[in-house]
Amino acid sequence: MNEKHSIEYYEEELNNNPALAESVLTNCDFSFDDTIDVEKDILNCGEKSNYTIHPFGKAGDGSSYVLLDNGYIAYISSDGECGIVAKDVDEFFNIMLACKALPHYFRKGVFDSIDSFEEKYDEVNKHTENPEAIKTFIESQNLETDVEKLYKMFLAGLTTEPSLELQANPEEYAPWDDVFGTNQEYIKELRNKMQ
Repeated sequence: MNEKHSIEYYEEELNNNPALAESVLTNCDFSFDDTIDVEKDILNCGEKSNYTIHPFGKAGDGSSYVLLDNGYIAYISSDGECGIVAKDVDEFFNIMLACKALPHYFRKGVFDSIDSFEEKYDEVNKHTENPEAIKTFIESQNLETDVEKLYKMFLAGLTTEPSLELQANPEEYAPWDDVFGTNQEYIKELRNKMQ
């Protein structure tokens, strides 16, 4: 994209296009929500984060999408798994709209290669309902649709350092976990592959 858009830009686009908003909710499991309380809804076990968290959206299972203080976008599951998924707002919406329901990609092995990613991409996109509004929006915004470029964009976000950390009292809670549920092991593998 030629210019950087804000979260408010995308929220306004969805609010002005009910078919797009419904398609994003159905196919991407995403809706805007400015009522998420960081202390009550995300850091409710006394966790501390290495980033300042600004929630802006949610999934149907209670997971949150948050803007970090450096402009990165992160995902925090309702079970506490977390991680950066995009390096900025535009990349997040590009990845989400093109790839659809992002949590389906948070499985160990999906990012091992372009082939494994493309297999998951095809599987997820095969099950979309009425994605026409999303397709039209992607075209109007000149968003990336090349699967290999999406893979690289998504992988770059996931392997960003430092990772988002949600650390609670280690005597009471298990260590924070990545979006893949591998206790940072898969993220480390992916970072090593990229070097």
